[in-house]
Amino acid sequence: MSLLLAKSAPRETLREHTENCLAVYESLRERMPFLAEIAKEPDFFDHLFYTVALHDFGKAATGFQRHLIDGTRWNYRHEILSAGFVVGLQLSREEKQAIGLAILTHHKDVKTLSDKHPCWPKSNPSFRTWEKKTAELEPNWEALMEVQEEVTGWYSGENCAWTPVSSAAQLMNGYRDFLIPYWNDFEDGELKPLHGIYGMLLRGCTIACDHLASAGRNEIHTALDNLEASLSQSVEEKAKKNGSSFNGWEGFQVAAGETAGQLMLSAPTGSGKTEAALLWSATNQGQTLGNRVFYVLPYTASINAMYNRLRKFVSDEKIGLLHGKANYFLYQALVDKKYTPADAAQLAKLEQDLTRKVCRPYKVLTPFQILKAFFGIRGFEMQFAEMSKGLFIFDEIHAYDPHTTALILTMVQRLRREYDAKFCIMTATMPLFLKQMVTQALGELTPVEMPPPERDRFTRHRVRLLEGNIHAALPEIEEHLTQGKRVLVVCNTVRQAQTVFEELQFVGQNTKLLHSRFILRDREKIEKQLGNADLLVGTQAVEVSLDIDFDILFTEPAPIDALIQRFGRINRKRQKGICDVCICREGGENDSFIYSTERVQRTLQALAPVDILHESEIQNLINLVYRDGYDEKEQEKFDKAKRAFEELLQRVVPFIEKAENPQEFLKLLKSVEVVPAVYEEKFCEKIEARRYYEARAYIAQISENQFARLFRDGQLYEDKRLGQWFIKVNYDETLGLLLDEHSTNIL
Repeated sequence: MSLLLAKSAPRETLREHTENCLAVYESLRERMPFLAEIAKEPDFFDHLFYTVALHDFGKAATGFQRHLIDGTRWNYRHEILSAGFVVGLQLSREEKQAIGLAILTHHKDVKTLSDKHPCWPKSNPSFRTWEKKTAELEPNWEALMEVQEEVTGWYSGENCAWTPVSSAAQLMNGYRDFLIPYWNDFEDGELKPLHGIYGMLLRGCTIACDHLASAGRNEIHTALDNLEASLSQSVEEKAKKNGSSFNGWEGFQVAAGETAGQLMLSAPTGSGKTEAALLWSATNQGQTLGNRVFYVLPYTASINAMYNRLRKFVSDEKIGLLHGKANYFLYQALVDKKYTPADAAQLAKLEQDLTRKVCRPYKVLTPFQILKAFFGIRGFEMQFAEMSKGLFIFDEIHAYDPHTTALILTMVQRLRREYDAKFCIMTATMPLFLKQMVTQALGELTPVEMPPPERDRFTRHRVRLLEGNIHAALPEIEEHLTQGKRVLVVCNTVRQAQTVFEELQFVGQNTKLLHSRFILRDREKIEKQLGNADLLVGTQAVEVSLDIDFDILFTEPAPIDALIQRFGRINRKRQKGICDVCICREGGENDSFIYSTERVQRTLQALAPVDILHESEIQNLINLVYRDGYDEKEQEKFDKAKRAFEELLQRVVPFIEKAENPQEFLKLLKSVEVVPAVYEEKFCEKIEARRYYEARAYIAQISENQFARLFRDGQLYEDKRLGQWFIKVNYDETLGLLLDEHSTNIL
């Protein structure tokens, strides 16, 4: 056989595929030269070159070639044979082990290989299999030798350490020589550099080169070299659209853009923090423009909105979206552009696959997508490679509960200390104690704040405390609606929001309800229609980054930072003078499960003397309410999560994927995906037709506690074949899941 194939669909020879992988390698070395520094290995890129050059030589086996030509099942791992070619390297034993292990594991991790292909000791039947499969290389050795002889020409350095291997009999047993020593050292606690960042980056970059080349992408994209100009144009166009003009950057934006190093950015909602943070990211790019930028937000809706916003000046090739529902969001956007469902599904999958790789320089995502890497979930080494010297913009870091905050702070501390990442922490409302915790985790951050006089230009709200609960405020809400005002009502629980909406639904001309218990299809539809709503009743789902602008707010009591976020949806563009934000003194009966009762009372006391809420006063009010930091219960949750996470991190090493950790990771999300039983037939039809993205349109979410209660009540059942839970409660397109109403349509 004179022509060796590496892939059949599309057809690609071994030489072509290797050259394509090496093109990615060259791009990676050019764009991200700092990886050698992070790995603390000066010869890192040499080691990566040999790994990539040799990684698929095992595909020359006759059985593998037959599989590509006529589909005959080979039932072996080509990378086990490929690792044997490390024998041709004139390098130290430690260097050979690193390169060999990266080759051996570029598809399957150490644990999988040891479970399914343990080809040592000789007494193991798999050893005989390895001998037979190795012998399959001999008939194609002449053709393989031609590829081996290319390695020296591919090498761009002065002295190539590779000598072609003259026969299959010379090949090393990679399982014996590379895998077993690594595993034994791990089990004995004798960790080497290969168990640390060096191994993490070597495997991660190997997989990145292979995967990107297979996807037809032979280049690592750079960040924008004209980001400030693109931002200016975008802001100017937006200003014209709003009937104003762009007169240059605000002082705090200039200061952020001039900050080399880490940044603590504080400015009011709507003042241009996003632009300031992006200017910071441009300043902190290296000369090669290879640093990846991660824009981290807490909620799906805010991530989708930010992704669409950034796409206006960052090309689709350079920006990616990552969160639990991103596939569906991208798919639906393509369908809206008149793509067929099949084409939209294919493109959405391709987009997500590329976003999960090192290719794109900008990503908008949740912190949970970053946390995945720390749990050792498949692909984690590649994530760490792209996060090396990454530029992380964390927006509204105060929005997380103590458990999640502990994980985030532990995570960012590791990224800062071990991968030299830099952070921009930006907020409109962050308690002083949390700022101190962030500084403790990350070290020095340059503070950039909008000065008080400038902040007061953003003053736009008058605080009114109302006696009674939200139901007592209904007559006043109705009056404002009849006067033609756009009214926002925020409740602390979904059930309360549903009840209030049912009472107000027909008062306004275009009324909407928004919360977390809609199926994806309906929530997306509602979010698209909010611009024209005269009444929106919602929960915490409206607090962050929804681009809505109402005239007056009525809200249940909540901690001050949550209230400030709710205020931000009122008079957002500052074109209405001073608008009222009305806070009921009494909350709902279940509010204590969500917020600290004491903190809510402190908030009401702090706001009692306030009339016009000057922006310059807000930070002092927040510090007053949070003067004692976390309460005892919150601190206990924080400390417990931090201890457990740090223990887990000690068990995460490269080359070994933690099969048990995905379940541990999913517990962080604290919600369960369910399909209303009324949609079971449609959901299953989509699944059977392999229209998976369309099937996700019927998924809603409930909390773990709600899941446990409903399971006890017999209102949940699982289709184990599909791995999907169905919920037997009523569902309404306008109201969402009605958890207290068992479905009358289910026997």
